[in-house]
Amino acid sequence: MWVIAHRGFSGRHPENTLRAFRAAEALGVDMVECDVHASADGCLAVIHDATLDRTTDASGPVRARTMRELQEIDAGEGETIPTLEEVLAAVALPVVVEVKSQGALAPLLALYAKDPELRERLWPISFSHPLIKALTDRVPGLTAGVLYAGTPVEPWTLAEAAGAKILLPALETATREEVSAAHQHGLYCSVWTADTPEELRRAQEIGVDGIATNHPDRLIGGQQGVGQA
Repeated sequence: MWVIAHRGFSGRHPENTLRAFRAAEALGVDMVECDVHASADGCLAVIHDATLDRTTDASGPVRARTMRELQEIDAGEGETIPTLEEVLAAVALPVVVEVKSQGALAPLLALYAKDPELRERLWPISFSHPLIKALTDRVPGLTAGVLYAGTPVEPWTLAEAAGAKILLPALETATREEVSAAHQHGLYCSVWTADTPEELRRAQEIGVDGIATNHPDRLIGGQQGVGQA
């Protein structure tokens, strides 16, 4: 089962910062997850929200500033907003990237074209399934995933329609039957976001392939770590 550090080790460090990603890798997670928006000059800025207000000491839309301007902003404890390329250079792990905006599509395609080996290491996911389809159509062999909340009748069809290999339901709606159906259709199933001991145990009990968590330290070490969280 993959332990996926959600926005890095964000339970202890500023989310989506190089410090959080490096701390997650040092802990021994299997993957890190981050979010990207496009900057005004078409760079891939690693930040969750479309605005700067919640996670930085600035305000306003991410897309209104160049990457250089974004990197002058404090993203917590002196950390700055990294580019996706900086995250890839900072850790050796697979990176799950949630594509948050349509503007990020073109620079992400350019990144895959520049370094085709990233198809094996950089896994895009999104709530925008057409965006995922645009990526899988253009980048053969890509491991991509579809995020969703709710209870679709045939969830595996969401992945199949987008050319994705991973289903990513919300933990609160995910079921053992849903995970089993994903496996029967040749898909992985990974849930978001599990943090409490109860949530982590439930995710394990329904047989998921991966768990995105802000507190990967509560999973590293197996059931004993969960019980002691």
